[in-house]
Amino acid sequence: MSNTMINSFKQALEEKQKNLSSSELSINNDKRLIKIFSDSLKYLAISLKNSYEINIIDISFFNKKNKYSDYIYKSENNTNSNLLIDYKISLSHNIEIIYEITANDRKHYKKLKNNYEILITTFDIISQTLYNKYLEECIKQLSLKDQITGLYNRKYLELYLDKILSLSKRENKKIAFLKIGIDKFKAVIDEFDYKIGDKVLISLSNLLKNIVRKSDIVVKIDSDEFLVVLQNIGNEENAKMLAQKIIESFAEKPIIVNNETTQTLFKTICIGISLFPDNADTIEEILRTSDNALYEAKNQGRSRFFLYNDRKMHTIDLF
Repeated sequence: MSNTMINSFKQALEEKQKNLSSSELSINNDKRLIKIFSDSLKYLAISLKNSYEINIIDISFFNKKNKYSDYIYKSENNTNSNLLIDYKISLSHNIEIIYEITANDRKHYKKLKNNYEILITTFDIISQTLYNKYLEECIKQLSLKDQITGLYNRKYLELYLDKILSLSKRENKKIAFLKIGIDKFKAVIDEFDYKIGDKVLISLSNLLKNIVRKSDIVVKIDSDEFLVVLQNIGNEENAKMLAQKIIESFAEKPIIVNNETTQTLFKTICIGISLFPDNADTIEEILRTSDNALYEAKNQGRSRFFLYNDRKMHTIDLF
């Protein structure tokens, strides 16, 4: 296989990687690896057919640790021929890629055998290139997620909003932003420790993930603050109803402080609501108005929500 072919494959792969969607970053590691490989190896199958007359190639993935295997690429053609050659490439201690090529006839089988070293070198280069891209995606995913809760972080939020705001405006749809803050969170750290503080954060993040629709997202925006993005909310009453449901649900959620004594902790939250495009039409304004609304909700006490309103913001001391 020529260097030109390998370079062309790498170029096609790089173009594909640029277009990986955010949803592909959220699936489990094995499936994400399979996704990266399967889309790109279609190009490899075409190249092998042109260079080596290979019409049938099946490529599978095997994770030794998880005992998980799946096909990455499977030829549409089928045959019961026993003229099969296996090429196994180990990407790491646990991950292996298996290339299974079925020869067209004995003459073709002999040709493939004679080119075994060239083919396996090519598969090794391509597999390592793909695996490196996969590792890059893992690093990218880590940079977009909060390490305590596993939720997306503010960096991801900005990338996400940049895409959906213009679309929602064009389709004349409202988006509600619920800025959620834990009441007296610092007191938890002072009374207990950061470990218990993390338990409170994880408990709230799990509740939020379970209570919102799959089309909505939950983001860890600050040390003890979250932002829920509700697409196509319809009207402000729907946002208020969900805010109240979240407040009541979390207030009833016990957090285990000590497993031996079964000591539990109950915390409360406040929520500030901002609507797009009613209250804000840029990312900066969304963050500002939702933050101000949360501030006002906390001014009113515990377990409160407040819908941003310019005429009612005079109670906020911003400085």
